[in-house]
Amino acid sequence: MDSYLLLKYFKGTASAKEEAEIQKWLAEDTDGSHLETYRQMHDVFNGMTIYNDGGLSFAKVRARRRKIFTAIAAAAACVAMVFGLMTIEKNRTMDLVASKTETMSVPAGKSLMLKLDDGSTIWLNGGTEIEKPVVFGRKDRKITVRSGEIFLDVAKDANRPFYVETFASTIKVVGTRFDVQVDESESFCSVALLQGKVEAREHAEGTVIGLEPDEMLCIDHGKVSKTRIQNSSAVDCWTEGLIDVSEQPFDGLMKKFEKAYNVNIVIERDTLPKVSYTRGKVRVSDGIEHALSVLQIASDFTYERDFNTNTIVIK
Repeated sequence: MDSYLLLKYFKGTASAKEEAEIQKWLAEDTDGSHLETYRQMHDVFNGMTIYNDGGLSFAKVRARRRKIFTAIAAAAACVAMVFGLMTIEKNRTMDLVASKTETMSVPAGKSLMLKLDDGSTIWLNGGTEIEKPVVFGRKDRKITVRSGEIFLDVAKDANRPFYVETFASTIKVVGTRFDVQVDESESFCSVALLQGKVEAREHAEGTVIGLEPDEMLCIDHGKVSKTRIQNSSAVDCWTEGLIDVSEQPFDGLMKKFEKAYNVNIVIERDTLPKVSYTRGKVRVSDGIEHALSVLQIASDFTYERDFNTNTIVIK
């Protein structure tokens, strides 16, 4: 808007067409910048009037000011209405998009890292399937883990709590780092917390269990237990392409190998081998043969591999 035209308006010498132009300019103020310019020029005009009022009478000045204040009030009301309509439409669009979900699956032998729209980061291990909204809603953030393993670094948002749904529990988060494993076929679910705080509500009994850093919750065939994590680096090392092989049941470790290397592993033994490593990791990129050879150094088993069926038999 031309500054000279605004000064004419304040002085009361603008034509009807010019006044209409200014009124329209104020009404189209969607971000408050027009009103701010209007106020600045009004302050300039007031300063000019103090030193040179041009012979205006008090009545004319008062009348002109009433006119100005009426215009400001009308512009402010218009701006408020525009912002209100924009907010309503924005919320409606967000709610509509948030109601739409998408399923993401990661095949065995692969892994995936995602940046969610709230700034959270999620890692999906091989053999994992999750369901999440296209964008998070205004009231909360929720994802569902159907199967597999995820690791989450949740961005803080006190106004929108984060929920992770599984077949066995609902995990409530504010801002934290934690791992979730789900195997509904084995009636198993676990939550391992590294940082922050979570609350898990177990579905069967409705019991709410709080976790502090370096604590793990397991739900195994309906039995709930909470233990201390002795080696926290073993929890999230898979996000860096590593598998921890220390102090784990051999059959559980083979299940991890199956997902990491996309192979079938059959254990044909009366007793399970024991792995004597107290610390140790293998890199997935080095292959299954390397991983098994590392285990053989600290265990008593042999294996055969059938490339035609993609099967490894432990003996």
